[in-house]
Amino acid sequence: MRTGMQGAPMYNSENRGIPLTEKLLPAYLKDIGYDTHLVGKWHVGMASKQFLPQYRGYDSHYGMRGGFIDYLSYQSVEKWPDGTLMFGLDLFDNDIPQITEERYVVDALTDRSIEIIFGHNSSKPLFLHYTTCAPHAGNAGGALQPPLYKNLGSRHVAHPDRRLYAEVVRHLDYSVGRLVQALADKGMLHNTFIVFVSDNGAPTTGLFGNWGVNLPFRGQKQTPWEGGVRVPAFIWHAGLKPNVWDGLMHISDWMPTLVAAAGRKINEKIDGINQWPSILKGQQSPRKEVLVAVEERDNGYAALRMGDYKLLIGNFTGLGSAYYGAEFLENKETPPDFYESLASSEVAKAFSTLGITYDYGDVIATRIATVVKQIDTVIDQVPCIPTAIRGCLYNVKKDPAESHDLWLRGQEIVSMMTMRLRSLWSEIVKRGPTELNIEAHPTGHNYIWLTWLNNVTQESPLNEK
Repeated sequence: MRTGMQGAPMYNSENRGIPLTEKLLPAYLKDIGYDTHLVGKWHVGMASKQFLPQYRGYDSHYGMRGGFIDYLSYQSVEKWPDGTLMFGLDLFDNDIPQITEERYVVDALTDRSIEIIFGHNSSKPLFLHYTTCAPHAGNAGGALQPPLYKNLGSRHVAHPDRRLYAEVVRHLDYSVGRLVQALADKGMLHNTFIVFVSDNGAPTTGLFGNWGVNLPFRGQKQTPWEGGVRVPAFIWHAGLKPNVWDGLMHISDWMPTLVAAAGRKINEKIDGINQWPSILKGQQSPRKEVLVAVEERDNGYAALRMGDYKLLIGNFTGLGSAYYGAEFLENKETPPDFYESLASSEVAKAFSTLGITYDYGDVIATRIATVVKQIDTVIDQVPCIPTAIRGCLYNVKKDPAESHDLWLRGQEIVSMMTMRLRSLWSEIVKRGPTELNIEAHPTGHNYIWLTWLNNVTQESPLNEK
């Protein structure tokens, strides 16, 4: 909301991106000697070269510039509101379109990441940012695409599409294992932080639905309900003891947190908070609030978290506000044993080279500790749906499922949070109307999603037409 990047995801044909005045995480890490590489999805600007990863702090980029691609053809199909249809290749090695690529795209990304690891000069630190497309849906004709010529696993899963989703996730797990093994073989694993995080909850149904399930949370991707915005994450290092930390953390906190883990700090004024000391020591999060969402166009709505409370208000018409996917969780036979699956994984094999093994009791205890706890057992007969004049209030610490509205009984809290929202609303950098540019059409570029503008100014990257 301070950069005009809030709201619906970008089209490939928009001349928009993170303002060039913003300094990104890889640039901070380069300042302290890191080699920086992005492998995978970018999706924060591709109209001109100035917006691309190589010009924003990364030494290299291999992957897709837009939001999603087909896993087998690497094509992205974009449909405009007026019906205009565009499609073209969106897989690049820096500026070179990967016209002859034939690998399953997750394998292509993983292979490149492994090449970077083995080609790295270990006398320098490495920041490898691997942003896989799995398990994001592909184009409408191939929403779920597990690897070809491979037996389909997860026989216990009853729903056929959920089984395909499980296989895509399984291959992602396998790919992460390959990366961990490469770090071990290179002799770097013992001195590497591995951070695994998602950017949003699953789009269970609807546009780009992928049969992922966010239960027990309410809602799904592109909604401000917990199912759309609350995700798990983990940090691994050989010297860290297993621990579950449930502090309040926003995605903007990753930059100062990772820079702190690298031994430095960011002196500029930013919204992100350094969570590193709290994570290491298991202390309470220093973050007191999160602006969960703000949408000033079309559906005007906002959501704010302050302490344990979350307020949602505005026009929620058309937003997915239900609980999705229970039918996708049905099994037709007993699932594989969790511990056995973990202990036989590719990551476990890599860890064995460091003498790290899994204790059954620790594994089960840690898994139990990660289970979402619904303390408030009251369920509203009619789920609260926010409006512009009457919102919904939840204690998401006790009620993460957002099933017990406290609006009428928490008017003092509502008043305080509404005032805070109004203050934040006044600071919004307006996104403006979505301006789609026909010059981006891949038919004019041999069916490749190339940059089409080359003179974006430093002063007004959001307002160019």
